[in-house]
Amino acid sequence: MEKLEKVNSNMGILEYKMYQDIPMMEIGSRNLIYGKDYLEFKKYIEQCIEEETIANKKLYDATTNRYIYYVDDYPIGEVGIRTSLNQFWKMRGSQIFYKIRVSERQKGYGTKMMRLVLEECKRLGFEQVRINCDDLNYGSKKLILGSGGKVDIDHYKTNEGTSSSYIIKIKRR
Repeated sequence: MEKLEKVNSNMGILEYKMYQDIPMMEIGSRNLIYGKDYLEFKKYIEQCIEEETIANKKLYDATTNRYIYYVDDYPIGEVGIRTSLNQFWKMRGSQIFYKIRVSERQKGYGTKMMRLVLEECKRLGFEQVRINCDDLNYGSKKLILGSGGKVDIDHYKTNEGTSSSYIIKIKRR
């Protein structure tokens, strides 16, 4: 059984180990918990819970819901949905971000996780979401396009190279 579960204070060693299986730096992504001890992990979780209602002015000026994606109660990855959007997030910034542990990649979990994330976005009232992707992150680009993503801004410069921005329309049933 697969599910998304909002990050909460009951998360423990299984989730901590998941974050240790996600590299610190990857194309367009940082794992702030990699290599940190368990106590720092618990502080990070509390910060994530706080970001659901209080905008992180230092980094993003947006509220963010974070979820852990589980398969059979085993944590596979993290996904975030920025829920309060200023003009930057609406016009250029990525509203969704995600990470999957290295040991669970290339197994189709990204597609399954994205399906659940888009369902959550629909529940939250989004009509569309923006996802940015480094142009060299071919796996993520394939996931976004396979989820209905259409290029909105093609090949813009970043500190690491170039990225593109995609819009996914949320299907109403």
